[in-house]
Amino acid sequence: MDDEKIKIAMMMAASKALDYKKINPKADDEEVLQFVMNEIKANSVAKIGAMAAATKALKYLQQSPGAKDKEIMQKVMNESNDILMTMSLE
Repeated sequence: MDDEKIKIAMMMAASKALDYKKINPKADDEEVLQFVMNEIKANSVAKIGAMAAATKALKYLQQSPGAKDKEIMQKVMNESNDILMTMSLE
C-alpha cells in the first residue's frame, strides 16, 4: 500500500483518539483504541499504522496533559516514517 495513504490513516487515527479523549476524559487507552479501530475504514496495513499512531498520540497526551492537539499531531507526524519503517520490518 502507498505510504502516503497509510500516513493519512495514521493522522486520522491520532486525531480521532485525541477527539475521543476530549469527549471522554476518563476513557482508558483500550476504550479509545477500540473506538479508533471501529472508526478507521482502511485495509489491515493502514489499520496497523493507524493504531500505532493513535497509541503514540495517547502516550504524548499522558506525558504532556496540557499539550495542544496540534503539538501532539506534529509529534506523531514527525515519527510517521519511523512507524512505517517498523511496520515494514515486521
